[in-house]
Amino acid sequence: MLDVPLPPPAPAPQTAGKGRKPGQKAGQPGGSGSSVAGGGGSINVPATSTSRVLIPISPRMGLAAFRSGDSFVIVVDNAEPMDTSALHGDGVFSTLTVTTLPGATLLQIKLPDTREFFLSQQAEGWILGDKPPPGNVYGDRRVINPIVADGGILYPMRKPGRVLSITDPASGQKLFVGTSTTDDGGILSFRHGDGYDIWPTTEGVVVAANSPDVGLRATPEGALLTSGESPLPDSKVAVYANTVDLDWLGLQKLPNEQLEARLHKALLAAADSDPAQRFAARLEEARAAFGVGAFLEARGILTVALEDDPEEAVRPEVSFLLAASELLSGNMDGAFLLEGPWPDNEQRATQLWRGLYLASKGGHEAEAAHLLARDFTRLDNYPTSVRSVLLPFAAEQVGRYGTAEDLSVLDKLPAGSVYKLASAFRDLRTGKRTQAYDAFNALSVDPDPVVAEKALEQKISLDMSDGKLTPVAAAEMFNGLMPDARLAGREATVRLLQADAYMRARKWPEALATLDMVKDTPEQVSEPVLSPMLFQTLAAVASEVVKDTDRDSILHGAAMLRAHLSALQPGTKKGEILMAYGKMLLGLGLADEAQEAFSDAVPMLDSPELKALAGQGLAESYIALKDLASATDVLQRTDSPDLPDDMKASRRRLQARITLAKGDQTAALGLLNGDSFSDSLDMAARIHESRGEWPAAVANVRKMAEAEIPPQGPLSAAQQTLALRLASDASQASDAQTLAWLAQLVGDRSMDGESGRVFRLLTQVGGPKPGAATAAKPATAAAKP
Repeated sequence: MLDVPLPPPAPAPQTAGKGRKPGQKAGQPGGSGSSVAGGGGSINVPATSTSRVLIPISPRMGLAAFRSGDSFVIVVDNAEPMDTSALHGDGVFSTLTVTTLPGATLLQIKLPDTREFFLSQQAEGWILGDKPPPGNVYGDRRVINPIVADGGILYPMRKPGRVLSITDPASGQKLFVGTSTTDDGGILSFRHGDGYDIWPTTEGVVVAANSPDVGLRATPEGALLTSGESPLPDSKVAVYANTVDLDWLGLQKLPNEQLEARLHKALLAAADSDPAQRFAARLEEARAAFGVGAFLEARGILTVALEDDPEEAVRPEVSFLLAASELLSGNMDGAFLLEGPWPDNEQRATQLWRGLYLASKGGHEAEAAHLLARDFTRLDNYPTSVRSVLLPFAAEQVGRYGTAEDLSVLDKLPAGSVYKLASAFRDLRTGKRTQAYDAFNALSVDPDPVVAEKALEQKISLDMSDGKLTPVAAAEMFNGLMPDARLAGREATVRLLQADAYMRARKWPEALATLDMVKDTPEQVSEPVLSPMLFQTLAAVASEVVKDTDRDSILHGAAMLRAHLSALQPGTKKGEILMAYGKMLLGLGLADEAQEAFSDAVPMLDSPELKALAGQGLAESYIALKDLASATDVLQRTDSPDLPDDMKASRRRLQARITLAKGDQTAALGLLNGDSFSDSLDMAARIHESRGEWPAAVANVRKMAEAEIPPQGPLSAAQQTLALRLASDASQASDAQTLAWLAQLVGDRSMDGESGRVFRLLTQVGGPKPGAATAAKPATAAAKP
């Protein structure tokens, strides 16, 4: 009951396994040390693990494994001699026996309980364990999904082994065993057919034939189940790990005429049904409608039935059928039930539909492609009316987003342009760019407007990435594609491609306007798809506008950010955009709004550096609002000892501004001491100027001039003001050396208005004459902010 491994058997004769000699101890090799005792030998050799055992067979030998009675049986195709001397086992594996047959070897293990065994292939052979392989998602392994083939039902395998005929050790029944040389998985549910039974397997295929007409033979593609009757008398044909999708959806692979007749019969039966049987009849009618591809009708029938009998909605087969009908009717809100969860023994058969749901929903492209690829051949056994809808969609999803292993399922697609499109995506993903481009180019004029539109999308994108089209030209072509995109139900997708082209061209306002149009399209665009593009565009707008000095540009950028902030999810990225927005508002003189933006940003930022930056912006807002106490408080709350030196210096300058605003010039100078940043030098110089400490003021202003006034070229208005300020301070300090240096630096470069005349007067050799200080005052005043 607790699934505890059995202890090793006691060394007594009565525990001897098949083929053990009387008195031979458990674990001793039989005979003279051979591991196989001719035709019925057994082996019980002590092992080092109670949960795993190695079956050492070469990669060229096939294997199948299944449960028979109270034993777990492994059949090995002896295509070459098999060395079983390395087989070991203890615990539950201590009962392992080996029996040689003509051309095959049987391994049997007695099962003390209902535990599951797990097989996985390695370079040395196959590992059998009573626990899943470490580091491996065993539930995601392959399973054998049969398909209808010429002459019977094919159980496809990548590298099939031989088909063997053995006698079941438990029942004595004749079995056909199809082996596999690779880990292809098995069939995990029993299936009864006319004249045969399909047994659950861990690996390979096991068929119990009840009719002499039924057989199993090996082909290069896998094991083929055949019958004297053609086709095989099995109305559902496919055998899966679980068949709940077929059963719950009522899918039968029948000719269209028979499916239509089934629907007509179900409709009449539902109309004539008694109240006690009415829901069951309506459920069958909904399944029949689903089977002919009438998904809207199936949804309507089931919806009405559940209005009369709402308690039936708790049944998984009912909710699954309703969700599948909602999905294929285009209602994603109603299809969410396909996400599950479903009972454990029914999950594998529902994962294909979960993949269809995730692919339609968007945002989980790789996961959806893997789910669809894993059970891709399942679709081959759906009725044509359902398969023709799902197979092209699944093939395209796998082609666009599948892994290299997933893409292998597209090797054998039907004919048709929809499948050529999926193959073109596969070629593009596997490096066959020229071949893919030629296919997209040919399909861009396909009669199917949806195929043509998708192909043209890819052709434009490839031409842009190859440099044949500029991003702006590509954006214009995407815009011209919009009528076809609306017809194909892909307007949102093309808008996203157009927005991406504008982003490549750094046309941020155009990109933002295009993203806004995505929200107005009928298609549902998932947040994981739209949000990153919106964040990137807004961040770029913020980054460029913050560096702009034109008031109108800043005003326009701030308006764009304000219009989209409510659409952004809280987080670090939104916090960074709010910081840029706050800086714009400060530049526009809107301190109240800036304070609000910075306050919202601080709690969204996780790194100390970003919090410190937002804190500085918030402190500047409080300074502008004359709330010095709050400015000091926010600097303290957003401080961190691990901040870089440049950030620490910036915060000291801000604290100096607060201190100076409070009137403590000495403390402000202490904070600015040794700081060569332009703002610090300017602030210190203003303090010294206000005190009449001219030599100290000259020292600070000269450092600013050395950094900001170039040796050549015209002088800007700010540079002219700085030169006048230094000349004025040096004149006050009677610093002839600085005046001479400044005169030489400026040279004969012209200045605007009266600035040139005043500058020449102040920089005359020997310093200013009496009254010159008065003339210099306007220059000093002009230098103050």
